[in-house]
Amino acid sequence: MKKLHDVKIGFYGTPDFSLHFLKYLFTNGAKISFVVSQPPRKSGRGKKEKLSPVHQWAKKQNIKVFTPLNCRDAMFFKKISKENVDINVVVAYGNILTKKLINLPNFLSINIHASLLPRWRGAAPIHRAILSNDKKTGVCIMRVDEKLDAGPVILEKSFAINSDDNFETIYNKILQYGKKLLKQGIIDIVNNNFSFKFQSEELASYANKLDKSEFKIIWTEDASKINLKIRAFSPYPGAWTNFKNSKSRIKILKASIIDEDDSPKKKYNVGDITEDFKVKCGRNFLKIEIIQKEGKSPMAVMDYLNGNKIKTFSFS
Repeated sequence: MKKLHDVKIGFYGTPDFSLHFLKYLFTNGAKISFVVSQPPRKSGRGKKEKLSPVHQWAKKQNIKVFTPLNCRDAMFFKKISKENVDINVVVAYGNILTKKLINLPNFLSINIHASLLPRWRGAAPIHRAILSNDKKTGVCIMRVDEKLDAGPVILEKSFAINSDDNFETIYNKILQYGKKLLKQGIIDIVNNNFSFKFQSEELASYANKLDKSEFKIIWTEDASKINLKIRAFSPYPGAWTNFKNSKSRIKILKASIIDEDDSPKKKYNVGDITEDFKVKCGRNFLKIEIIQKEGKSPMAVMDYLNGNKIKTFSFS
């Protein structure tokens, strides 16, 4: 039986999410033949080139790194084809691989995806699952196809989305389960101990890329809908609002829904804030628990109240 240290891997990935999986494979003895990542981008005041997290780490480990502008680049393919890898592992790379690249490994090209496919194919599966109030999600190991996230599933792990879960907690569960699933999937593939579960196109849904306009809290909405937004964008980028007559943004990182029976009896308008930081929504109230002022660290509302005298005021 072949084990992980017998397997030669080509890794395609770009952000921190990808890096967690790359490090896991590396520390568990996999042979990382090369890494492919998005090209460096100029950022900051000096417009210096910034390497992706995967690129930075691979460079420190003296792993060969490729950053093609286009996966169809002939010179890139010529160099990659000489590596003779067993498996391509693709994790949030940022480009769709060509058929030639997909078919290059001795075994398969596989992808880790942060949902239970075919639900939430695409760029933002964790956010969309929470925003849609899904009761469960998971992580899949699938064969890479030319169509986005449409390949057959090899392994999957599902888990519940609890009422107190946010983006960060689900992200961490995806990493926890996904790393072990990836290791098992690679071992199963090279030992020919796997099968495909083909996706239903009729059940497919797409996790569209997030738009900045989605992060703003609209207080006329139902408290339950606003709370889903807060959870989906916590701790980053953060669902935000501002006090009336102020342009300064405040991020709401944690809140809880107040049942009608426990709601303040006094008459409040939408957006009004009580002395103990309950906010009137289109329906019901939200009790705000953790906030973050611009340029500041997250803060429990109780600490904020200790330093700020509050009478009735409002969010816009």
